[in-house]
Amino acid sequence: MENAPNKEDIKKIAGDDLSKAELKKRIIELYDSGQTMMDIADSVNRSKIYVSNVIHGFYDEDEIKVRQYDKLRGKAKLDFSRYRSSTGIYRVSYVENKRSGNDYWSYQYYDDGRLKRIVSVNLYKLKTVVTEKGLDWFEFTEEAKEMVLKDKENFDESSLKRTNKTGFYRVTKRKTNTKQGYTWAYSFKENNHLYFVSSISISKLKEKVLSNGWEWEELTEEATRLVEEDSKKRI
Repeated sequence: MENAPNKEDIKKIAGDDLSKAELKKRIIELYDSGQTMMDIADSVNRSKIYVSNVIHGFYDEDEIKVRQYDKLRGKAKLDFSRYRSSTGIYRVSYVENKRSGNDYWSYQYYDDGRLKRIVSVNLYKLKTVVTEKGLDWFEFTEEAKEMVLKDKENFDESSLKRTNKTGFYRVTKRKTNTKQGYTWAYSFKENNHLYFVSSISISKLKEKVLSNGWEWEELTEEATRLVEEDSKKRI
């Protein structure tokens, strides 16, 4: 028969005998294992507020929300998402981009411990990219279904093709009278509207594209190398 743990062992398990850094690490480990904040608070003998502050100091709010979605299963999972989603679509939010005025749709999901986003100004395109990746897509309301169908009518299927001789998705080289002799241009058309940004610097162009919430993809290793080298030159 095993001996019952003594008081010192119990204190250590509960977190009373851990340093502040060790306690925070323990809380994150328990959270990563799938325990709720309430369960963790009981395990480490701390208040739920304390545990919540530690977790929010380690993960941002979006990551925590996605984790909450993914902890749920089956119908409960879908019902929870429907309640939380203002768009009526699982994991999808509408982002108002005050910097550029180009608002867009954002799909968030959790992959291998990291929060990832897929964005598009066209809701149907977002759905297509999401489902092609094998991710869940659920439209909970009739209004959501209508929005997707409406965007489908204005969508050019060819924009899904990921081929480009520059090695960058949607990017072309344009001859100019600059010292460099050319500029990088990123453009695409959706919902009968042309979106366009350009720069003589490929890494600067990447920053502009991402700041607008648009898709950026380096299709070749050479393209990735160009961005890295250009970024170093600008430092």
